[in-house]
This record gives sequence, C-alpha cells and structure tokens, in this order.
Amino acid sequence: HLFGQSVLMGRRMIEAGCRFVTVVWDAPDGYSWDSHRNSNSLKDHLLPKFDQSFSALLEDMEDRGLLDETLVVVVGEIGRTPLPNATWGRGHWSFCFPALLAGAGVRGGITYGRSDKDAAYPAEKPVSPEDLAATVYRALGIDPHLQILDAQDRPVSILDEGQPLEGLFA
Repeated sequence: HLFGQSVLMGRRMIEAGCRFVTVVWDAPDGYSWDSHRNSNSLKDHLLPKFDQSFSALLEDMEDRGLLDETLVVVVGEIGRTPLPNATWGRGHWSFCFPALLAGAGVRGGITYGRSDKDAAYPAEKPVSPEDLAATVYRALGIDPHLQILDAQDRPVSILDEGQPLEGLFA
C-alpha cells in the first residue's frame, strides 16, 4: 500500500545519507485519519496498515544498524474525543494526543505518562508540545535551551519553554 511504500522509501533515503525524512499518510484511497463520521476506516484500514508499516520500519532499521542513530517520530496533530458520536465518529480533542518515539537512545517498550480512565485528560506525567520538541532536540544532540543569533545579532531561543523527557532515554 502507499503508506508502506512511502515508509520504505524513507528508510532507503536514510540509508543513502539523507538526514531528515518526513513520511505523510496520504489518502488517495479515501481513508483519512480525520474520522469525524465513523471509526470503521480506522480499525479496518488505517491502524492495520500503520502497524504493519511502522513495525517493519523499526525491524528494518534495527537489522541495518540505523536505529541507534536515527530518531523515528510519529505524531498526530491532535487527539480525538474520548467518547464517540452516534456513528462512532470522533471529534478533535487537544488534551491528549498520540506520539511515538523510537531509536536514537529512546528506550523501547515503554509508555510515558498516563491519561485518566476515559483517555480525556492527562493523569500522570503530562507532556506539552514544547516538551516533545525539547525531547526531539535532545535526541538529536541539540541543546533545547540553545539560543541562536538573529539577523540583528540578538539571541533567540529555539524553544521558549519545554523540558526533555529524560525518562525516555536509556
């Protein structure tokens, strides 16, 4: 499928020396993550194809010795409402959002934080988008508190807030 082919192309680009690759889930087959009307496409098409592609990517990168030096980040732009509507569709929900990190020193097989019983709000170790950005910077060897000079030689922080999630690293 298209996403699996896109992930494979991304891995090949990393092998060829590319330092930054973005793979996007395109929806030419009509299946989109924007599941307001129902969740059937999620369970029947999207999640199985994502799971197959993501797990194959991590196995391939590990087998090729790329995972130790490559950070793999999967993130959605927003979470989904904890409760479905009448047709099992779900709206936007900004209090909990999905993120997966692998490689580049991130410990595998762990979950960081916890939501409440309804997956509505963070209950333990809440993570802000700034914390996620600081964690990505840290994994890439960039000080998240780094300041760079703008065109007028004034220092500008690469992040205004956020702390790396040190508990994710081995």
